[in-house]
Amino acid sequence: MIESKRIMGLKGKVVFISGARSGIGLATARLFASSGASVVLGCRRKGDCKEVIRGIRSKGGSAKEVHCDISDLSSLPQLAKNIMSAWGRLDIMVNNAATITPMAPIPRIDVGELDNSIRINVTAHLALISKFWKELSDNKGYVINILSGASKTPRYGWTAYCLSKAALHMVTKQVCLEGEEIGIKSFGFAPGFVKTKMQNEIRGSRINEIAFLPESDMISPEKPARCILLLASGRYDKFNGKFLDIRDELFKDRHD
Repeated sequence: MIESKRIMGLKGKVVFISGARSGIGLATARLFASSGASVVLGCRRKGDCKEVIRGIRSKGGSAKEVHCDISDLSSLPQLAKNIMSAWGRLDIMVNNAATITPMAPIPRIDVGELDNSIRINVTAHLALISKFWKELSDNKGYVINILSGASKTPRYGWTAYCLSKAALHMVTKQVCLEGEEIGIKSFGFAPGFVKTKMQNEIRGSRINEIAFLPESDMISPEKPARCILLLASGRYDKFNGKFLDIRDELFKDRHD
């Protein structure tokens, strides 16, 4: 098992994690905080991360909350200001917030829901990366985009999710292309099948084969969180711009 104290170089860093109220975002926030980083927790409504922050602070960690409905693109400039004002800098972005809806075959897709999905899963993340471009360059920072096997493999009824995650994969590659020379590193990370609220939505939909995977095949959010921490540690910089999967050999025995 990776102990957070073994991850060097994160003390004093500032990390923004979207979708930090639960699941992978929550587990990642806790692990970064226990490694000495100051975390900015992104949530949808004010107070959503109150208990998360209380738990982190009770263990000596540093955490603050910013809230925003990232599907409202007009609110993103203020969100960016709030993220920066939390600790006065930014070193690492973990773009975790996502929606699985709409889940429907192509003839029945609600176009409004499709647009909302793209805004949450892609546009908002790219907009924030753009806002923090200079800051990330100055601090030799990291962008970690949470992807999925759906970034590369189509699934029945998941047009919205697959195309938006594929687009976020390309964002990862673009950040590498344009940011590598100025010190910005980016990774796309697929966490596998994780016990989260999104998986509950998928199981309830019964729309494709993923909905019928037994819960026993799913891993806890803490396992991908440990991999995300490693990606931000500098150990895997040679994989800048790559799509990385928790099942890849480089993560073998490093998330148990």
